[in-house]
Amino acid sequence: MLLGEKKSADKGIQVIELSDLDDLKELDLNNFYNYEIKELNHSTEKWIKYYLTNKEIKLIRQLRECEKIPFTTELFEINVGLVSGENAFFLLNRNTVDEYQLANSTRMVIGRTEQLKGVILSERDFKTLIENGKKVYMFMPKNLPFSELSKAEQEYINYGVEQGYNKGYKCRIRKNWYCVPQSWEPDAFILRQVNRYPRIILNHVNAVSTDTIHKVRFLDGVNPEFVAAAFLNSFTLALAEITGRSYGGGVLTFEPGEIRQLKIPMKNAEKLDVNKIDKLIRDDRIDEVLDYTDQILLIEGLGLTKFEVGTLRNIWIKLSERRIGRKEKRIS
Repeated sequence: MLLGEKKSADKGIQVIELSDLDDLKELDLNNFYNYEIKELNHSTEKWIKYYLTNKEIKLIRQLRECEKIPFTTELFEINVGLVSGENAFFLLNRNTVDEYQLANSTRMVIGRTEQLKGVILSERDFKTLIENGKKVYMFMPKNLPFSELSKAEQEYINYGVEQGYNKGYKCRIRKNWYCVPQSWEPDAFILRQVNRYPRIILNHVNAVSTDTIHKVRFLDGVNPEFVAAAFLNSFTLALAEITGRSYGGGVLTFEPGEIRQLKIPMKNAEKLDVNKIDKLIRDDRIDEVLDYTDQILLIEGLGLTKFEVGTLRNIWIKLSERRIGRKEKRIS
């Protein structure tokens, strides 16, 4: 519900959260103006921040404007993954690769968020995905006329034509419908849609990704391990909740432009152990990760107090639980 007043002594916004109609009936209108008034500033910020207190908003804004904390654009480039146009044709499991003898015509690919477990994508991870029958190969023949391709490639392409895969819009507009357009190689990945929190996953297997997962290329002189480890801190995760988009299903969505608005505290990042963080994330121990990184990056690196770090942690918890809670209420 929105109540607007054109002439008011105090300009800003007040937010009152109610769980259901019973809460609305019990709302004491005499206390209406006792709720905090928050200064409106949504030129570059989303309205979700108004669920925070003024002190929380002030702290986030101060850190967002802090020149000591680099934007992600100072650390890496980001773009969408490969748009196959027809995943049913281009993504294969090991059985299909063997059946059509396409080992030399495929590359390892990540096509689903659930396939990325920690902050490092390793050879062991891919071996497990292959053994579980996951579609982690992408059909990527050379961009040549059909007649110049191998017999195995021609056979698989003919199968695709029989199924009508070449008639989809993205495939139909290509010179060779069976060749997915490529650009630069990813050093890492960032999840486009997340449940609890976003993260950077280092690409140690020379894989590509579909457009469900964003790809990252680090700038010259930037250490990928430092960035992936430092990304998981209470400030960056709190800022991510304010910057990303949530449409009602509880999922937090990031387009490349929104990732570019995030900041990562990098002072002392070289002291972080990315392998330790990877293991903790795989064990679903995010609180331990944040205790570890917040101490090194936010307290020792930026000089924040434990109270300020606790405030940032509470912002992330409050906004993420509110977002995820909306999904749970819809399910119930």
